[in-house]
Amino acid sequence: MDTKGFSYGLQKSITIGIGYAPVAITFGILSLQSGLTIWEAGLMSLFVFAGAAQFIALQLIAQGATIWVIGLTTLIVNIRHVLMSFSMIRFFPGISLGRLSLLAQGLTDESFVLNSKLLEDIGTPEERSRVALGVNIGAFLSWVIFTFVGAWLGKQMAITFSGFNFALLALFIVLTVGIVNRSNIFTYLFAGIIAVILKILIPGKVYLLLSVGIAATAGALIEYYRGSQENLEIKHE
Repeated sequence: MDTKGFSYGLQKSITIGIGYAPVAITFGILSLQSGLTIWEAGLMSLFVFAGAAQFIALQLIAQGATIWVIGLTTLIVNIRHVLMSFSMIRFFPGISLGRLSLLAQGLTDESFVLNSKLLEDIGTPEERSRVALGVNIGAFLSWVIFTFVGAWLGKQMAITFSGFNFALLALFIVLTVGIVNRSNIFTYLFAGIIAVILKILIPGKVYLLLSVGIAATAGALIEYYRGSQENLEIKHE
């Protein structure tokens, strides 16, 4: 088997960069329209690197949300990365905590999918860590660079995105539909109902956080109950 390393992962990340380019450019342009400077837009991508959560942050900034609301909303949107990290850890037994932290920082939906495919065919944990690092850094650099490009374009010319708010909503609908199944559909329906009720009762955007928290707790309790019932049935058998 050929030895593969950082350069191999960097080369494979080109496909991610191609996909990131239009989205990052759009983010850069919208950042300028939301009142950020070119440097502020680029530094957000550099230090946050959170994709869809950055678009949400722009909307919250434009609405005058506090840093705590922005931070908590970003945490909720990106909480799935905890599960992805647990899934990836099987590829890196014996790798130092520092290297694992660096790999975790570069984990996105796209790098997760690509790394999961590439690392299956690589023999040693050390090689896998170098390949994953190449993929992650390539994706990261493309996101940051194209954000700067978009912000610069937004500074040079007037560009409008008619219907962009709907497009962003449509993106979240697609992402949600992709992960809904028979076992968790109750949680999503419950979250929607609670959100509508709390929207009527509570001013501002807090209802979103509350509805997600309440529905997630209810979903976790249901899963716990189901697991307990299954264990009881197994014991009785």
